[in-house]
Amino acid sequence: MTSLFAAVRPRQDVLVGALTESRFAASLEDVVTGTAPDAYGDADKFFTATYPSTGLRALLNEALGRLSGGNPTAASVIRLETSLGGGKTHNLIALYHAARGRLSRDRVAEFMDAALLPAEPIPQIGVFVGTSTGATTFPAIDGVSPRTVWGYLALQIGGREAYAHVRVDDEKLTAPGSSALKRVFGSKPTLIMIDEIARYYTTARGHRVGSSTLAQQTSAFLMALMEAVDSLPNAVLVITTTGVTDAFGEDTEMVLKTIEEARSLIARKELVLHPSVEADLPKILARRLFEEIPAGTASEVAEAYARAADRAYAAGLDLPQRMTGAGWATAISRTYPFHPSLIQVLDKRLSTIPNFQRTRGALRLLARAIRRLWDTRPENTQLLHVHHIDLADAILAEELSSRLDRAEYEPVIRADIATQPGGTPAHAEEVDARMGGHYARRLATTIYLYSLTRDVPGVQVAELYGAVLEPSDDPNLLQRALDQLEQTAWYLHADIRGLRFSTEASLVKLIQEAEGEISTTEARRQATKILAEQFRDSALKVKRHWEDAKVPDNADDAWLVIMHWDDFGDARGVAAGDGVPAKIRELWERTPSGGVREFRNRLVFLAPTAGTHEAMVRAVRKHLALESLRRNSDVLAQLSDGKREELKEKAKESQLLARVAVCNHVNLLYVPRGNGLEAVELDIATQASVKPNQTDAILERLAAMDKTLSAGDKPLDPVYVRTKLGQVLNSRQTTMELVRAFARRADLKMVLDRAQIVNLLQAGVRNGVWDYHDPERGDEGWATRDRLATAVRLGEDTFIWPPGSAPAPAEQACPFCGQVHPGRGCSGGDGPGPKPDPAERAFRGTGAAGAAFTSARAAAAEAGRHQLHELIIEIDHIGTGAGVELTRLHTMVSATRPATEVTYDIDLRVELSKPGQTAAVQFHGLASDYMPLREAVKQLLQPRQATLKATLRATFVEPLELSGDAVGDLARIANDTGPTKCTITLITEDT
Repeated sequence: MTSLFAAVRPRQDVLVGALTESRFAASLEDVVTGTAPDAYGDADKFFTATYPSTGLRALLNEALGRLSGGNPTAASVIRLETSLGGGKTHNLIALYHAARGRLSRDRVAEFMDAALLPAEPIPQIGVFVGTSTGATTFPAIDGVSPRTVWGYLALQIGGREAYAHVRVDDEKLTAPGSSALKRVFGSKPTLIMIDEIARYYTTARGHRVGSSTLAQQTSAFLMALMEAVDSLPNAVLVITTTGVTDAFGEDTEMVLKTIEEARSLIARKELVLHPSVEADLPKILARRLFEEIPAGTASEVAEAYARAADRAYAAGLDLPQRMTGAGWATAISRTYPFHPSLIQVLDKRLSTIPNFQRTRGALRLLARAIRRLWDTRPENTQLLHVHHIDLADAILAEELSSRLDRAEYEPVIRADIATQPGGTPAHAEEVDARMGGHYARRLATTIYLYSLTRDVPGVQVAELYGAVLEPSDDPNLLQRALDQLEQTAWYLHADIRGLRFSTEASLVKLIQEAEGEISTTEARRQATKILAEQFRDSALKVKRHWEDAKVPDNADDAWLVIMHWDDFGDARGVAAGDGVPAKIRELWERTPSGGVREFRNRLVFLAPTAGTHEAMVRAVRKHLALESLRRNSDVLAQLSDGKREELKEKAKESQLLARVAVCNHVNLLYVPRGNGLEAVELDIATQASVKPNQTDAILERLAAMDKTLSAGDKPLDPVYVRTKLGQVLNSRQTTMELVRAFARRADLKMVLDRAQIVNLLQAGVRNGVWDYHDPERGDEGWATRDRLATAVRLGEDTFIWPPGSAPAPAEQACPFCGQVHPGRGCSGGDGPGPKPDPAERAFRGTGAAGAAFTSARAAAAEAGRHQLHELIIEIDHIGTGAGVELTRLHTMVSATRPATEVTYDIDLRVELSKPGQTAAVQFHGLASDYMPLREAVKQLLQPRQATLKATLRATFVEPLELSGDAVGDLARIANDTGPTKCTITLITEDT
């Protein structure tokens, strides 16, 4: 079989070592100015060494098709995107030569659709390369030294005449508008090419332009430029970007954001092209590094490799499935003269390292390797393998260590793989010397290059054998060499992940590799276990929906129903703004048997939040990986005592972080409110805030929402409950019906302590909201406002009645006067005492609101008054606590009370933090107009010194009966929540 050296010939510049660094780093600006090497500046030589990749053909067809008018629907804005060294600039050079009419007619069909090539060179081309200028220093054109990108491009396109349209903006460093740019372009075909713009942003960000920066002005210019070229039928903008993780990634992100914002201004979206794809790489490399390869050469070699792989596999050598059978010959034919594994290492391993720069890095590396290979010409060489990158060459060793920011790997190379002439033999070379071959060094070199990646390093044994195997190899010797290499190499690590070189046992690398072995399924399974352990029964019982979806419907227990991420499809969660998920709504509205759920105020739901699932999986995966490493005796044996202790601490911390991550994923609470469920996103859990039982955090949030009624909470106002329940309490009800009412009504609190219902019953009796009766005790079982002795208990056999339902107690004579006068104080007969003025309309009381109201009401009744027309409450307070008193005043009469006009008079002066500084508030108007000020005034008052004078005046459109329920309610409110000191005036009817 013909050897590689006879089948193909490297280009002369490769053989003589003329492919220097500068020749690999193509410069568009040098091509434009005519200073580029012939490899780029001479169009014929350039296209001869250029492979027409899919991306390049698409670029030429789109850009030239629009410029020539041959493709009116072509994109006006084209963005070339890839990593550094990925071929962007090379493609721009190809476009520049073609636009200048330098793509010879006999080559056109190879690179593009010939019908789209312009008949004449494009008259107007503007080029900007972000690495070749300062922030405001640009090459002079036509005697003009522009200060901005737009000035520089305008001078290239149309000289001084075009520059005049943007001259003022160029001098002021302000971005021109799209109209000005359209005048620059005129009606002629115009091509704008912008390369490495992110590098320019780095410089321009430090130059201030008014309140902005030159970088921001450049962004505004790009938006105007995109709008301008989109509005012209024969204008095209081609701009390049790298990934945001590459050099200048932050500025690249700024460019991408600008392009995104500009999309709304243009009719067509920008076309994103990748200069080359994986399948193009071997063809690009072969075209640039070798003379034309004769047809049919690849198939002979491919068939020989396929047969060798089949023989080795049959003899017991472990090989990947793809490297056996007819498909392997096809794969080799596609990558010839390179072994597919070499292309894989270059494209999938080394290219993940930013400093390698993909195509450019591959060309630089292979040019040196090919030259050295042609100098040494090892026997039986038919393909270029990974192991042909000779690490004994000091320059190649540096390329694959220091140049990749991996200088610490140089000792690894010298100790285990290959030494430089005159040095001590490396361990692989020692193995080869013992075995009488070169297998160990080939294996070690391949493992090393597979280890150079930003992802999980290393190579599986089967993949390694396939990458090294040549048709003349003995599979048994290959396996023996690897066994001995594992036993002797200092920096070679072998575990379930495969083989890799490392400088030492780094915890970071160990953890990353261990994480790669934890499947997403395994991580989710562990996360589910953590979720079950983290939320346990408390005042809320926990129902794990994935274990048991049947949620009971009763008034007894309050449930926290936890939903699983698997309930929400690929999203693995829900967003608070997306409404209540159908699954949760069905659980809330329906019983397990399909009926209508009655006790909906006994359920709260906890669901995962969309967008946080992967973060949880990562945290749990890391925890599992650390636990696996901590229990792995082989790993521990490689570590120093300090590293083992560090691993132990990291594993302990990861357990807590996994719990935190689970809680932060499952943190969207659905709470019964009003007539439905309200979505509430819980606070972010931290290592300090996560609780042993996270159900307690749910209870705290519900308490903060004033949703729950627990032991120690402020008792409920029975008048409020009576108002909420309405006609339900107009007739006799069991006390348990009150419990059930709270369990039904989503607009009521969720009762977690039934003692609070007992307190509510007692308060209602005490304030005359209802009567209570325990029939087992007969008449003694009644409790009313006037008879509070009876103890209250909950049951189906105890009842609440409308007030006044209790039979009147037996009348007893007054011990002072001997007469019966229930409900009125004794005057001791007809003795002397003040008599009310029968003509008086205003009756006052002073003191605590409850007592003051009772006093004023009694005085009005003594005067024979029957109707309340107006209620006036005045407070006069000095010192702290004014906020509390004002709040109490607000509770007396609701601003929204029907058929009532409520006004406030407020005169407030507050001392602020610094002496002599005060704030004053004066208000006179309707209570409804005061509402926007209420919270602000409250915050202002607490806890400062203040002088406060305030009056609440309630005028009743329909007068209230002094002895009626409405006035009784006002009296109870005054007693329960009214000011602690005030003057209350009742305005009644005329006599």
